[in-house]
Amino acid sequence: MSEPDIFSLGDAVGREPGPPARNGPTPAERRVRTQRAALWAAYGDALGWISELTDSAGLRRRTGDKPLTEPVAWKRRIGGRSGVTASLPQGCYSDDTQLRLATSRAIRSDAFDVEAFAKVELPVWLSYGLGGGKSTSAAAMHLAQRSSTWWRNRFKGWTRSGGNGAAMRIQPHVWAARGAEEAESYLLDVVRNAVCTHSHPTGLMGAVLHAQCVAHALVCGKLPLPADLKDAVRVAARLPEMLETDRELTFWRVAFEEEAGDFGEAWATALAEADKAVSVAAACSGATGEERYRTIVDGLRLRDPDRRGSGMLTAVAAAALAWCEPRAAEAMCIAANSLGTDTDTIATMSGAILGATVTADPPVDVLDAGVIRKDADRMAEIAVGGRPPHHRYPDLMRWLAPRTRADALARSKNGDLVVRGLGRGTQLTEENDLVGHGFRWRWVKLDCGQTLLVKGRERLPCSEDMREPGTSRRETIAPSRGSARDGFSQEQPQITDEARGTGHEKPPEQEAAHDIQEVVSYVREHIQDDRIIGRALRRVVLKGTASEIAGFTAALVDLLRDGVRQARP
Repeated sequence: MSEPDIFSLGDAVGREPGPPARNGPTPAERRVRTQRAALWAAYGDALGWISELTDSAGLRRRTGDKPLTEPVAWKRRIGGRSGVTASLPQGCYSDDTQLRLATSRAIRSDAFDVEAFAKVELPVWLSYGLGGGKSTSAAAMHLAQRSSTWWRNRFKGWTRSGGNGAAMRIQPHVWAARGAEEAESYLLDVVRNAVCTHSHPTGLMGAVLHAQCVAHALVCGKLPLPADLKDAVRVAARLPEMLETDRELTFWRVAFEEEAGDFGEAWATALAEADKAVSVAAACSGATGEERYRTIVDGLRLRDPDRRGSGMLTAVAAAALAWCEPRAAEAMCIAANSLGTDTDTIATMSGAILGATVTADPPVDVLDAGVIRKDADRMAEIAVGGRPPHHRYPDLMRWLAPRTRADALARSKNGDLVVRGLGRGTQLTEENDLVGHGFRWRWVKLDCGQTLLVKGRERLPCSEDMREPGTSRRETIAPSRGSARDGFSQEQPQITDEARGTGHEKPPEQEAAHDIQEVVSYVREHIQDDRIIGRALRRVVLKGTASEIAGFTAALVDLLRDGVRQARP
């Protein structure tokens, strides 16, 4: 079923950027645009996932020899070599939409709770993720460790993670931004989200460019054209300056440069590559939308294994697909049938752009369409200053992430099915359970309405630390950007036996706080004395480098949390 051709883009090359709306969309217009953007993003994901990483013969097996024109029920192996083959319902979406919904859950009316996203959402996602790139999975596993923190998530290869796993999920930051006309209103949150899993400039560039494309469509109700994307690259050039205004992102930059060299130089290289990619895409032509998109795929070499999942190239391709075909349904089909490319991610990102410009919902409802609509409405309400209810996460002072992918699903003390960190759920028919290698995959519908296929144990454990959903307690103070709670986790320096026995009566009087281990050792011995803790923190802040401040603060958080746990009866 095709969407009505409500306008014709024609040849977009060389046209001037469309002027932004004078006062932006009305709240009602913004709500509708946000909702359609979310629905078309999920639709593109569900359609493109069917053709992801397969050839024409494999696609025919998945669709039953039918052409891929809309989402269908199909089967796919999940859980890797030790997994199972699952029957997926029509409209089932992949990790792209799952992580987009996870991002939304962590957005409150007062701030983006990046620590909850990093320490709860990402580790728990491993238990129900359908798909997922290597960097995202590796990052999520590392974030499950108590010693990790979102701004210093040093999993193996973390500074080389340039894929599109961040760009595909950051749209909610734009949808919830109160000043989406200005990139500064959402870009820092986009970067905070992205660096949890993707720290290479190519991955960050994809998120930064795509966010601006989504914002243009949302504010103007029109597609971003090549000149608009060129402007987005120029805005991206200011990112290093923006980072200087954010304390935790400054610490992230220090950590990045300790391992990968100067960020400014690496960002300049990414800017040049992005500008070139936009020029290549804009110069491609073709008689039809499908033909033109094919020339763009070839021009950007999107089928090359080392370029297929690039964050920056995917962002350019998603915008370019909209230049080729402004009708959302037709564009999603073109993306999904471009075998050898990252079909689902290009489609989902293009859907997030196109959806804000069209007048119709997708022809087929995706799984959890009602949840996606409701979530989009919440983002739109936040954008106009509303304070809608938000997800209640566990107390992060006591939260321990699931040890393995099979440990997120449990029973509460009263026997309710619980997905740790996400709340209660209802198990769908047991006939649909999948069993393999000692584990059971269960279809679960959360109380919020989202459907998950969760890996668990044959016999579910009792989650001792899980409160009744809706009664879990957490700070009511906003997790505002720059707050101590928001950015510092538990990466603690090693402390030698000699340092433990120093016995100082006051914090070490160093001109610079170079021996952080000694300061941490002293604070450990006096962890119940707030005066001494404050004096030590003050000295490190005044005398130390950014890296030393970050290391000490992370260690201090860990010491204080250990003190709370030990003090519990």
